[in-house]
Amino acid sequence: MKTNEYPRHALDIPHQAPDMSRLDQPRQAASEIAQQVTDTVKDAAQHATQAAKDLYQSAATRAEDTLVQSKQYVSANPMAIVFGAFALGLTLGCTLGLTHHRQEPTIRERFRW
Repeated sequence: MKTNEYPRHALDIPHQAPDMSRLDQPRQAASEIAQQVTDTVKDAAQHATQAAKDLYQSAATRAEDTLVQSKQYVSANPMAIVFGAFALGLTLGCTLGLTHHRQEPTIRERFRW
């Protein structure tokens, strides 16, 4: 046999009707894979939703606790709060007053000489 010749049985392809069950196997496999992917995505979405709910609940609880503590502090120390608010207002007023202060125009600028 020469090196570039193929064995005779490799070229003999039997002529027969296609097997339809072999065509359904890839469809079933694809369907099963699609179902597995769908189930995995649903599970991941449920876990993400639950994690978001837990995070929201935790943040809401912390915010409520902070509000209660703030109210208790204000009722226990009213004068400290009043003086603190006054100092903050004075500081902001001075800061904003200095940043928006314009220089007085010179006589030459006033009369455009």
